[in-house]
Amino acid sequence: MRNASCLLAALILVMFTVTSVSGAFVDITRPGDPIELVSGINQGDDQAGPPPAEEGVAQAIDDVGQKYLNFLDLNSGFGVTPSANPTSEPVIGIRLYTANDSEDRDPASFILLGSNDSITGPWEAIASGNLALPSDRNEGGNTVSIPPEGNPTAYYQEVLFDNVTPYTHYQITFPTLKNAATANSMQIGEVELLVVPEPASLALFGIGGLLMLAIRRRSC
Repeated sequence: MRNASCLLAALILVMFTVTSVSGAFVDITRPGDPIELVSGINQGDDQAGPPPAEEGVAQAIDDVGQKYLNFLDLNSGFGVTPSANPTSEPVIGIRLYTANDSEDRDPASFILLGSNDSITGPWEAIASGNLALPSDRNEGGNTVSIPPEGNPTAYYQEVLFDNVTPYTHYQITFPTLKNAATANSMQIGEVELLVVPEPASLALFGIGGLLMLAIRRRSC
């Protein structure tokens, strides 16, 4: 009976360990990854040029709060080839961090696509939906750090979805804005493509196994 109780405690420990890994989301993009500008259509205002030099598409994955802005706003976004997914885990979520100003420019919806052919497609649908980014603003420039594990003190929206297919290339676009009638562009502080990294899962599972053995040695 004592051995059975000990085994049950060990199994609960392992289950707790594996469950805690499910929240360990990590961004698979890194600054400098190949990235492709996707421009959309102008809403009808007089701002229709390319992104400003200091707010270009590479700022969407630069791990700081400096924003990416696109005057060709509706359906704008980017394609990217992430470098930090060595075990090819499927993307199961995104985090979108607010930019430093003008809430009207925030994306109000998203479309995420994947490809194993090229950074320009052809694409397969992964997820889409409406967004509700917070009204609070992150500071621009290098003031706000947004590492791969995320920044819980910054302002962002996290969206999770079902996906079991890993891809080499991803494209995210933003069809609508919070207030397209008054916004002259789309802007986003940072975009993270989230996976649950397999090495972390295995490491924590190993720790659970060691703790299970320790319990058995002490109590059984």
